[in-house]
Amino acid sequence: MAACYTDKNMQLQKEDGEDMLLVAIVDDDEKDAALLKELVTSYFESRSISVMIHLFQDGLTFIRSEGFHDLVFLDIQMGKVNGLETAHFLRKFNQESVLIFVTNMAQFAIRGYEVDALDFIVKPATASSISYVLDKAMKRISGTGASMLSIRTPEGTVVLQANDLTYVEVYDHNLVYHTQTREYTVRGKLSEVMEKLDPSRFVLCNRSFIVNLRYVSSVSGDAVMIGDTRISVSKGHKKELMQRFSGFLGDNL
Repeated sequence: MAACYTDKNMQLQKEDGEDMLLVAIVDDDEKDAALLKELVTSYFESRSISVMIHLFQDGLTFIRSEGFHDLVFLDIQMGKVNGLETAHFLRKFNQESVLIFVTNMAQFAIRGYEVDALDFIVKPATASSISYVLDKAMKRISGTGASMLSIRTPEGTVVLQANDLTYVEVYDHNLVYHTQTREYTVRGKLSEVMEKLDPSRFVLCNRSFIVNLRYVSSVSGDAVMIGDTRISVSKGHKKELMQRFSGFLGDNL
C-alpha cells in the first residue's frame, strides 16, 4: 500500500519528457466534481501547465488507487469515509501531496491543520476561489523537494529531502536525523545543519533540537508535539518558535 503513495517517480510524464502535474478530485457529487475539474483544467491551460486530473467518487477508492498525486481536492462530506478521515489515512503514507478541502460547511475545514491542508474552498467552486488556492498550491509544489541534504552514514552517503525531515537532534555528540520512516545517526554539528535548512520551516526548540514546523501538531506551554514525541522548548527559543509557527500556519491555512 505504501508504494502507491511514497514514490513520486511514478508521476506521469509527457512524451517530450516534461513533467505532468497529477491532480485528484475526490467528491461523491458528480456535478460538483465535474465543475471543479472544468475550473482546474481552465486554470492550468491558461498557464500552459500540463496536467492530468483523476476523479474519485469516494475516499476508499482514492486510497486504494495507485500513483502519486501532486494535488488533491477532498470533499469533506462523503459517504462512510469522509474527507478528513481520508486525509488522515493518506498522511500515514504521504506527506508531500498538497491537500485542499472542498466543503459546504466551512467550519469543518479548520481541522485541516491536522493533516497539513493548504486551504479550503466552499461549494460551489468559482474561477476566483480556484485561482486563489491554486496560486498558493503551485508555490508549495514548486518548493517541494527543492532542498536536499547529503549525509554520510556508516552504510554510505544518503540524500534526504528536507521536507521529509520531522526533526533533527543532537544525542551523545551525534546528529540524529528523524524522518517518517527511519532515523540516520551521523557525526556533525546542529548549527551546520540549521544553515542548510529553510528558516521559514525549520526552527530551533533548544540547543539540541531542530523541528520541521509542517510536522508540529501542537504547541503548548514549554513543548511541541511531533507525532507522539514531546520536544521541550527553552525560554530563549520560545518567542521565535511561536512567531515562526504562527507565520507558518498563516501561510499554509
